[in-house]
Order: sequence, then C-alpha cells, then structure tokens
Amino acid sequence: MLHIMGNTKKVTINESGEDFKKPAVIISNHQSFLDILMSTSMHPNVVLLTNQWVYNSPIFGQVVKLAEYYPVAEGAEEAIDHLRDRAQHGYSIVVYPEGTRSQDKNIKRFHKGAFYLAQELNLDIVPAVIQGTAYCMSKGDFLLKDGTMTMKILPRIKAEDASWGEGYAARTKSISKYFKEQYRKLSGELETPAYFREQLMYQYIYKGPVLEWYMRIKTKMERNYEDFHKLLPEQGEIMDIGCGYGFMSYMLHFVAPGRNVLGVDYDEEKIAVAQHCYIRNEQVQFRAADITQYEIPEKDAFVMLDVLHYLQPEKQADLVRRCMDKLRPGGIIIVRDGDADMKRKHRGTKLTELFSTKLLGFNKTSEHPLSFFSSATLRQTVESHGGTLERIDQTKYTSNVVFIIRKPNGHA
Repeated sequence: MLHIMGNTKKVTINESGEDFKKPAVIISNHQSFLDILMSTSMHPNVVLLTNQWVYNSPIFGQVVKLAEYYPVAEGAEEAIDHLRDRAQHGYSIVVYPEGTRSQDKNIKRFHKGAFYLAQELNLDIVPAVIQGTAYCMSKGDFLLKDGTMTMKILPRIKAEDASWGEGYAARTKSISKYFKEQYRKLSGELETPAYFREQLMYQYIYKGPVLEWYMRIKTKMERNYEDFHKLLPEQGEIMDIGCGYGFMSYMLHFVAPGRNVLGVDYDEEKIAVAQHCYIRNEQVQFRAADITQYEIPEKDAFVMLDVLHYLQPEKQADLVRRCMDKLRPGGIIIVRDGDADMKRKHRGTKLTELFSTKLLGFNKTSEHPLSFFSSATLRQTVESHGGTLERIDQTKYTSNVVFIIRKPNGHA
C-alpha cells in the first residue's frame, strides 16, 4: 500500500543496520493511520498491539485476528502470555506508547505498558521515529496529501543495559526523553521551509488563479523565506510589518510552531485573504492598519520586507525607532529594501516596483511617491537610537539589501 500511493514517498533510515532477527519491543510515535503501514513494513515478523475498536472492527478485525495482533483494552498485563508465545516464534512487538494518535505533530506522554512488556519478556527495545505521516494524512483526515514519510530506526536498547534506569518506570522516563529528542532532531533536519511549500500553496489555490500564480512565483523567488527563517528566533513573538497576503507569516509559523506571528498590512483586501486561510490558528493573526498610526506592541522580532520605501523619509525613521523601542532584549529587526546608494542595481528595484504597483496592482501606494533610502541614512537612524546595523548584500540584479538591526541588552 505504501508503494502504490504514488503521491507519497517512503524513506527508511537504518544507520545501525537493525535486521530484527532477534525479537524486540518496537516503540514508535503515533500521529496517523499511515503509522501502521510504516510499522508493519519494517519486517514480516512483527505484530501490533491494537485497541479494542480495531480488533472488533467488521473491516479490520478479521485481518488483525488472522495476523495474530492483540487487543490491549485490559492492559499490558493480560497480553503477556500471548506475546511471549509470539516472541518465542521470532516476532517483534510494535507498541505506540502514546496509546492513541496525537492531534498534531507533538508527541504525547508515553505510557509504561511497552516498557513493562519489554521487562517481563526480557526483550530489547528498538525505538523507531516516524516523521511526515501527520502531514500526509493527519488524524481525522481522509485526504492523502503529497509528501515524504520517514522512519528512522534508532540503535537497539539492550534489556540488560542499566544505563537507561532500573525497572520499567525509570526506563519509561529516560527512553521517552531520548525518543522525543531524536524526533525533534529528525524533524529539524527534514522540516525546512521547502518541506512546507505545498502546505502553504494549499492556503491559496482556491482564491483565484492570479493570486495562486503570484504566490507560486513570489515564494519561489524568496526561496520559501528560508533565509529569514534562519535569521529569526524559533520561539517567541514576531511582527510581520507589510505582511501582504500572509505568505511569510504562515511559513515562519509552519517551520517553527513556537513562533507567534502577527501580520499587519495597510491593504484590507490582502488582510482579508490572509485571515481566511483554513489552517490559520491563534498563533497566526492578521490586522489591517496604517503602520504609521498603529500602536506597536512588544515583540521578540520585527520583519519589514520591501516596506519602508512606501513611507516618506521621516516616517521611515520614526517606524524604525518605534520598533527598536518595542524590541525585547536579545531581539532582532530585519529590514529588506532597495539601497539607493547602489545606483546601477537600483534601476532593477525600481522596475520591479513599477510592475507590482502600476502594471499588476498587487501593492497599493499612497498619494506620495516611493521613497528609497540609503544604507548610510538607515545606519545613522539606528546608531543614533543606540542600536547596531549589519548589512547583508546577496543581490544580483536589484538593490534589495537585508539589514539586521539589534539593540544591546539593557539598552533603554
């Protein structure tokens, strides 16, 4: 079944060379129905502990009974004799210690049953971390989305290895902590902004073909906002000033759920589109407001991409200073805008703004003309207000430079 689902890809990482020739208790996280397929594909000689609903199901029940899976409604203690027989015949036992599928990607508390079984049957424990199934088919969802499902089989934990604790209760805590650390590490390696690109596209595919086209082109040119993800803290509150349709606001949250993102934009129509994406939650909010009049709250980071040139010079300096005043200790302000000092490349920036404001009409302008600042002017504003400015120039055809503003800790 895994391999005939053409829109998904299955990857197994088995660096320790586990062959399952020696029976073990296999523990995995549980986020989706697809986890069962991933688990049973590890090796022919595995049995799963099932809940009572699956065991008595008119559809699945006969299958799991023929496969000699076992219901655990009465607790792990009642399964010992049956599972000892299976282990003696060379079968490993797959257990999901969370007990049920989690509603999101976060791993719930591990119950002790799997570790009790391992102790009573004197079996090793093999942790198998599953990533990606929660996205491909989340709990309660019937849509199989495009994606990659990864299983990483971790080194076997020997039954006699006392370093994990004495007794199954202690081993539950230590192995649970280890498992969650390995899951976070694997997720961090795989769940890059590119990983979430399709999820972001799903938010805009029913909002008109022009907007969908614009979103695809814009995010591809921005490399799915990967550079800004790397610069920003993965925990805390971020304000996306001039958020537009919310592309970056959503991506920053997708790739780091610990972020709370507030997007603010002058264009009410864009904010209405951003606000009405089906996956939006309380951690991603949008406001339609004139940023020159908006009361800026305290934040851990501010982002202003291609925003300042829509304001007049005095308003630009005022906005930068106001953000610096509301920046929490250790925070960061990211500004990207055309540097007027780069004469030749700046012509390319002006041309792109002409397309977006006049020809395509994606960005609204006020009665004032666009006003591009120089990096020297921005540096003077920042340093006079007690901050530091770092300039990152990775441009090829335009003058759009990234500026990193920081405020020393303890600066009032």
